[in-house]
Amino acid sequence: MELEPALQDRIERDLAAWPMMPARLLHVLAPNVGVDVEVATGAADLATGERLGPGARFRIASVTKPFVAAAALRLVEDGRLSLDATLDGVLEGEYDDLLRRGGYDTVAITLRHLLTHTSGIYDFAADAYDGPAIEGYTALTHREPGHRWTRIEQVRWAVERGHPYGPPGSVWAYSDTGACLVGEIIERETGATMGAAIRELLGYERLGLRHTWQETIEPEPADLPPLCHQYEDGFDVAEFDASVDLYGGGGLMSTCGDLARFFRALLRGDVFRRDGTLSLMTTTQTGIPLTAEAGWDEDPSTAGMFLFRRDIGGRTWWGHDGYWGTTAFACVDRDVTIVAGHQRSNMPKDFDKLAIFGEAFALVDG
Repeated sequence: MELEPALQDRIERDLAAWPMMPARLLHVLAPNVGVDVEVATGAADLATGERLGPGARFRIASVTKPFVAAAALRLVEDGRLSLDATLDGVLEGEYDDLLRRGGYDTVAITLRHLLTHTSGIYDFAADAYDGPAIEGYTALTHREPGHRWTRIEQVRWAVERGHPYGPPGSVWAYSDTGACLVGEIIERETGATMGAAIRELLGYERLGLRHTWQETIEPEPADLPPLCHQYEDGFDVAEFDASVDLYGGGGLMSTCGDLARFFRALLRGDVFRRDGTLSLMTTTQTGIPLTAEAGWDEDPSTAGMFLFRRDIGGRTWWGHDGYWGTTAFACVDRDVTIVAGHQRSNMPKDFDKLAIFGEAFALVDG
């Protein structure tokens, strides 16, 4: 069976099985067997009916987090940051004052805690994972989709609307707030915007990333790919100002091809200068319980630094999901990286976003 037609058939079947799915993207990168293919189906824009083709751009949401963590670890490698640096030092001033007023011990919370989701800092977007609250962040973005958020405004939301999940290091709780604080730390250390700093620290040009940038902050690529619209409930995500998810928890615009190249390079250790840095990033959180309040139901023993471990086809994969329907994972020992997009949040609970990974992997590895 030829691979590309088989993958095309697989995404067509998904689109038929899940009528609420606006579109389907799938990119498989396996250089050892000469595979670098992307297939697409569905609507690039439901309003116009424009058909989706391979290579489209989209908001990657939380798939931004591994970029952010890798950039922070590059600064650690260069001696410009320490994983044991405490927030009272690296976030001195407005952020430190705000967190202290919210009951957070910034002398005890470290960069390591932020990167491992063990800081105890409340997630301003928690209601996106455990069901929208009437006064939650998601509900507000639906009421005011054009509002231009700032990072400090989102952190203030977390401090004023939530409370600490627990002392630092005592519980695991996914936190977009923590990721935004890492973004702030990177900006302070480099003197550049988060997007520009990540670009430089990770070496986009060297990695072959041509269509990845921090939306509305960095300039768009000259050869801008077409937009694949994403959807949340009745909203076209393009109606939301990019600042709804821009400062570290999300914020990057990219393509399946760029994401495949990044995750392959990251998990092969090609992003870092030291051999031990990738091992550090993929060290999981054993012995730390999941807080009962966490909206993101995750086994902490699968969580590294803004990366998650999954078993697919009997192999170990590392990667991350994005809220608006992006999933990217790499299997190092078989040198296969897969990126899939279903382009919508709030899929039914019986939708298995990793099922397509298992089937695509079997086609390639077989």
